[in-house]
Amino acid sequence: MTGFSGSAGPTRRHVLAGGGAAVAALAQPWTMAPALAQSTTLRAGITGYNVVNTLDPALAALIPEFYVLWGIYNGLLKFDAQMQLVPDLAESYRVADDGALEFKLRQGVKFHDGSTLTSDDVKFTLERLMDEATRSPNRSKVMAISSIEVPDALTVRLKTAEPFAPLLTFLSNARTGTQIVPRRAVTADPQGFGRRPIGTGPYSLRAWDANQGLKLSAFREYFGGAPAIAEVDIPLIAEESSGVTALLGRQVDLTSTAPFADIPQLERRTDIRVLKQPGLNTRFLSLNNLKPPFDDVHFRRAVSLAINRETLVRIVLFGEGVATPGLIPPSLGAAYDPAPKPLSTFNAARAREELAKSRYGAGTQATILTWGSGWWKRMGEVVAAQVNQVLGTRLTIEVTEANTVFSRIRAGDYQAGTWGWLGMIDPDEYSYDLLHSDGWRNFAGYKNPRLDTLLVQARRELDTAKRGALYRQSEAMWIEDMPVIPLFCSNIHNLMAANVSGFTQLPYSNFADQFANMRMG
Repeated sequence: MTGFSGSAGPTRRHVLAGGGAAVAALAQPWTMAPALAQSTTLRAGITGYNVVNTLDPALAALIPEFYVLWGIYNGLLKFDAQMQLVPDLAESYRVADDGALEFKLRQGVKFHDGSTLTSDDVKFTLERLMDEATRSPNRSKVMAISSIEVPDALTVRLKTAEPFAPLLTFLSNARTGTQIVPRRAVTADPQGFGRRPIGTGPYSLRAWDANQGLKLSAFREYFGGAPAIAEVDIPLIAEESSGVTALLGRQVDLTSTAPFADIPQLERRTDIRVLKQPGLNTRFLSLNNLKPPFDDVHFRRAVSLAINRETLVRIVLFGEGVATPGLIPPSLGAAYDPAPKPLSTFNAARAREELAKSRYGAGTQATILTWGSGWWKRMGEVVAAQVNQVLGTRLTIEVTEANTVFSRIRAGDYQAGTWGWLGMIDPDEYSYDLLHSDGWRNFAGYKNPRLDTLLVQARRELDTAKRGALYRQSEAMWIEDMPVIPLFCSNIHNLMAANVSGFTQLPYSNFADQFANMRMG
């Protein structure tokens, strides 16, 4: 654990009640500027995580990596405050007469190394993502592209062999991996680029201490205008509660998340601002369908039926979220089906009936991976307790750190794990990515040819209402197999010092993309 561990000094209850004076004696790691920092330095803590593996958009997989990427790079498009797609590196875009998606780039955009953005960099970025050798977790987002034409230095034309509804969304500066990189810099050092990133964004990387934090400097030639804040320190604070301690002690000015339990009390304070809204996320119990006991559909159903999701929302989230019958979050409108589904609704009697049909019975042992000391751990504890009480099983939790859990789940080295995805902006990411046989997030090992066909059809459907209906149909289909157990969708939160302004919170939990708009003082 790094940064503010919360293991010494004043208690969090004391800090919440007493304000900044209670934390005056806390030690400050290298990433923390002094408590009376000048207004030219923003201290923006990534809370709840202490690992950033890469700053190469093509290879990024974890949300803390994207928290930083969003300030270093740009996409062809971006989302505005109303979550509408607007031009970013592209000055304009249109569908040409031949069906190609045509982008006109802004003229004179500079990369951090002084080189000028051209259409060749866009072509290189997308082809690199498409190249299987790159091993990008976001490869499927661009695989529908059949050709990339660059008729001149500022024009890019994308063609697809068949319709692909999410394409424009996936070309935005969100959790997409399609942020534009310079061909020359990447080809000069392909292995080192993730540690020495070069983008077009408002900030460039100045320093990076693994598991501790990062430092960014304003890019004075940024095409959107030089940022008012010259430097940004980004400490990695493993525990969300320690982020609260740091904010109230005036050691950070902004946090990426906040503990659910503290929100009501924090909202009553006048020295900070709490930003929150329903999030684009899904939280679920990941199951290894290839290993006992979760290789049995009746056992998976029994476990799902034994979980009271409303109780989870109350105990784990302190009401800061909603129980969800599937994986698609409510914010995705047409694709979300709010109707309760029998297999993801608490029913103790039916849970025991399903258990009786399975190859495993009362006394079955299994381990749930989880991490930290906060709500992810609590989520695992409550799920295990509920299931054990209803089914007489012996589920236990194994607590480690987030990067280890992700690595083990991704490698199939697990039985079950508390998991979720934050910042995904299209229903395809909650469906195809997680449940299609070839989905990169399908760590369950689940295969359903009928579902695969339906999810491909949904990708190709351009009518929003019809596409939404296909996703609702797909959820009704896969939930019968219960390859993962959907639990809830949580609100997103940012905490901000009262003297900080200009941060616009978006439902995908944006972060560094707002630094250039912020002011202090």
